[in-house]
Amino acid sequence: MPTREQPLASEDSPLLRFAGDLRRLRRRAGVPTYRELGRRTNYSAAALSEAVSGRRLPSLAVTVAFVRACDGDADEWTERWRGLAAGQPGAPDAAPPPYIGLSAYQVEDADRFFGREALTDTLLTLVDERPFAGVFGASGAGKSSLLRAGLAARTWRTTLIVTPGADPIAELAVAVAVLADEPAGRVREDLAADPQALRGWLAKAADDLLLVVDQFEECFTLCDDDRRHWLIRALTSAAGARCRVVVGVRADFYGHCARHPELVAALHRAQVLVGPMSAEEFRVAVTEPATRAGGSIETALVARLVSDVAGQSAALPLVSHTLAETWRRRRGMVLTLTGYEDAGGIKHALARTAEQTFDELGEPERADAQQLFLRLVAPGDGTEDTKRRVRRADLDVPDALLDQLAAARLITIDRDSVELVHEALLHAWPRLVGWIDRSRDDLRIQHRIGEAATVWEAHGHDPDTLYRGAHLEEAARLRDRLNRRERAFLDAASAAEQARTAVEQRTTQRLRRSAAVLAVLTVLLAGAVVVAVTAQTSATRQRNEAMSLRAVDAARGLLATRPHDAELLALAAHRVAPSDSTRNMLVLAHGAATATSLGGGFATATGRFAITNEAGGAGDQQLWRPDGDSWLPAAALPTGDSFLYLTSADERRALYRDGTRSVLWDLADLDRPRRLPVPVEMPVADSMDQTGSLVSGVADNHTAALWRVGDNAVRQFPAPDVESTALLRDGSGLILCRRSGGGYTLEQWTIGGARTATLLQTSYRMFPLVGPGGLIAITSEVGKAMVLDIRDPLTVRTVVRTDGLSHPTVASIDPAGQTVALSDLDRIQLWDAASGRMLMSVDAQGLQLSAPRAIGGQLAVLSPRGTRWRLDSVLARLIGEICAGTVAVDWDHYFPRTMPKPLCP
Repeated sequence: MPTREQPLASEDSPLLRFAGDLRRLRRRAGVPTYRELGRRTNYSAAALSEAVSGRRLPSLAVTVAFVRACDGDADEWTERWRGLAAGQPGAPDAAPPPYIGLSAYQVEDADRFFGREALTDTLLTLVDERPFAGVFGASGAGKSSLLRAGLAARTWRTTLIVTPGADPIAELAVAVAVLADEPAGRVREDLAADPQALRGWLAKAADDLLLVVDQFEECFTLCDDDRRHWLIRALTSAAGARCRVVVGVRADFYGHCARHPELVAALHRAQVLVGPMSAEEFRVAVTEPATRAGGSIETALVARLVSDVAGQSAALPLVSHTLAETWRRRRGMVLTLTGYEDAGGIKHALARTAEQTFDELGEPERADAQQLFLRLVAPGDGTEDTKRRVRRADLDVPDALLDQLAAARLITIDRDSVELVHEALLHAWPRLVGWIDRSRDDLRIQHRIGEAATVWEAHGHDPDTLYRGAHLEEAARLRDRLNRRERAFLDAASAAEQARTAVEQRTTQRLRRSAAVLAVLTVLLAGAVVVAVTAQTSATRQRNEAMSLRAVDAARGLLATRPHDAELLALAAHRVAPSDSTRNMLVLAHGAATATSLGGGFATATGRFAITNEAGGAGDQQLWRPDGDSWLPAAALPTGDSFLYLTSADERRALYRDGTRSVLWDLADLDRPRRLPVPVEMPVADSMDQTGSLVSGVADNHTAALWRVGDNAVRQFPAPDVESTALLRDGSGLILCRRSGGGYTLEQWTIGGARTATLLQTSYRMFPLVGPGGLIAITSEVGKAMVLDIRDPLTVRTVVRTDGLSHPTVASIDPAGQTVALSDLDRIQLWDAASGRMLMSVDAQGLQLSAPRAIGGQLAVLSPRGTRWRLDSVLARLIGEICAGTVAVDWDHYFPRTMPKPLCP
């Protein structure tokens, strides 16, 4: 079915007369459909339809192709186009700059969209093969431009492009109604009743349709659960032979898609990842638009651009904006490095534009602008912040201010909605970043108020949907930031709350009068009893707590000489008055009572072997193998001046350091350890994979180095400013701590040298330790430690966060990935890796326990006296082991004048 052409409002400008004459030329040619014109011209129907819309001057190539397809005089129209573009008398301004700034490339911009040709071909092939496809990429990677100026401009199918917004049913209804030439109300009625009705409407609208849903992440940030589920069901059911569906999704919402089985099934082997451009693609994307416009770019500027965006996968909008500003400062038709620097460069051009626009506003307008920008932001919850479309009717902002911000290309106004021109503003404009950081919690509350107001209106102002109690108080605090609709909701809620409070007060007063006499009598009688019982209970509790703490101190004195008596006394103290102190001492005393001796100063002890110092000659160390609860000597290690730094996860290789070099030992055979040759070029290593076959370290120039055991070559990593490294256990990737500005970032890289995710940003240096199941334990020199779950690098989960450790801090991850241990010289903590719950926090001050090894709910800990302790976080299991032997305590000595309590169940 042909698309209905929207009439031109008038033809009172040269541009509109130009569009009107093109339409008349099409009518003289017999009104061929835009699809037929597309076959004749090799341009998409959408691009040709846009050429006669009158909204902007089409490119010369599109104009000439359109004219030839309609049997017009190409030379005549070429001259006319040039006169219009050159700004002759009566014509509009000269042709627009070749760079579009922060906006995404649209279908009509295909003639200046370069650098993504290969990716467009890949996407076109995927769409031909699969009914449903997903395009994922970071914000600013160019997803929208690829979908519009790449896919939609080059496909032969009829294209429909939508964004979900807060009400995807309405968005799709309006778009489908225009395409199918049907009333929007009727389409919306059908869609709301059944999401599968979308399939039928799309089939009616076109024979072969491509439905592009850009900014699909809006269904997670703006839609409620019902609308989100509706949209997912509608799109997945609509995809088929006659309708192809492509969704564009920000990469940090990949995990959100995985929560919906329909999307998982639809996206299986049907995904395209939009990554950074190659150097050649970037060069083409920068130079070709200027060349097509008759201009050129200095070679020095191209080199500077490549250098400024190196490693920034989401810098394309900033590049486009900066080049648009540089075009305004060009010398003749040449874009120069001087003009680029005058514009502020990649780092400052956008911020400078936004700041200059803001500075031009008066004081009232600045306050309005701040509230406007904050309304156009959806704060992230485990994801980055996103832009947010808002209905024009919900903005208490003067039209003049909207026009001024739109003219500066900071916002876009579309039909009845307003949104930020690009999410790059959320990171590149410091003033907006500061506003968001200071208002993050209030923004979340404000958005919830808006959603609640929508529900209230949808239910006919039902009083049951109004806020009350704490929610109402929270909303009232933000009254000055609310719009008219939200204030009406708040006023109705306040009025209902006041009426409810008045009723409750009257009821309460009647009850009070009725119960007054009874209450007086009851209070007089019960008061004396309560005072006596409370005083007795309090005195007993305080006495028991004091005796329990004295028993804990006595048990501490028995740890070194009589550990079994210490654990019995700690158990008795715990029975009398359980507390963190009694639990702490009970764990320590049982560890001391069940400790096994290694003899001599220790270096480490694992489940497979132990290493102690002073094995024979100076500098040698002794290997031990476990034999039940004791240890048998194995071979000696001639370690010299080097010290043990770490062992591989499978405990078959040990890495030593001597200050400037690394020494690697193969301990597969404990009776015959082998020293493995390490290349001279390899810097001091700080990480190994599961088997110790791959080693990483940091060179003097702060770059990461990789060495595979057995190879002579040491590979330098491309990342600069590296402070520490940690290899993933399977050797597939690398975690880097890098200095970044005034702080540090934790990043995940592939072994091939590509950064895949930024996991964490802090103000302090980090030392990561990688464990199984996607766990990373991070320690620092400032006593802060945390555990991250990076199974989905785009949605990193913080499992543990603690600031209470003094430095240096040691970490250990359970081989099974169940628990994580963190310790320093004063305290040992054991955390559950699934829930992030602390299982144990033992005060070890004075005992100098160190080198923890997490094993399920237990810890294996070494002491300087060469003994290995086992600390159990499961109190019931620990008490069961104590009670398996003789249990007796001198109760009268430690707990005089108290009734003896049973120590064992």
